[in-house]
Amino acid sequence: MAFGIYTPSKLTFQDYVKISQCARTLADGYDRKDKARMRASLAPNVIVDYTGVVPSWGLMKFSADDFVTEWLGPTHLGVRALATQHLLGAPYFKSVTDDEIVVEWQQLASHGRRIAGEDFASPLCKIGESSDGRSWMQQTYVKIEGDWRIKVIRPEVIYHTGDFKEVGRQDEDTI
Repeated sequence: MAFGIYTPSKLTFQDYVKISQCARTLADGYDRKDKARMRASLAPNVIVDYTGVVPSWGLMKFSADDFVTEWLGPTHLGVRALATQHLLGAPYFKSVTDDEIVVEWQQLASHGRRIAGEDFASPLCKIGESSDGRSWMQQTYVKIEGDWRIKVIRPEVIYHTGDFKEVGRQDEDTI
């Protein structure tokens, strides 16, 4: 059976730009540990399905503010020793309606653990451990006051290098 490439007929260029800006804002929020950026990209309620990455996390539901607090907290991307960069590749639009857009991005999520005793604020801070995850990142967007915001986040891992859980462990002073 041949794969049929979906071509959305309702996707405007303006919506494409809004989706791209929103996705990049979330990724930048992760990497800069910037709560305002993260919050700006989210719908009021967020569903996170990490079963394809860490099955034990399962399906989680958050208010947008709770998601930001949790994800930039000491057990996720808020680990001070953790440097990340989430790179989004070409998007594949899976579904486009007036109220919802589903996009699957190619993603490289790079995680580096800074060496204890280094200046974590410096871009020259040495990295002692690393783990890179290649994945597809599916995001579902809903329209909020004329703008698109992320309602569902669902990564699916292709493969990892390094030990993802070990690199992302809590800071030693919070354990």
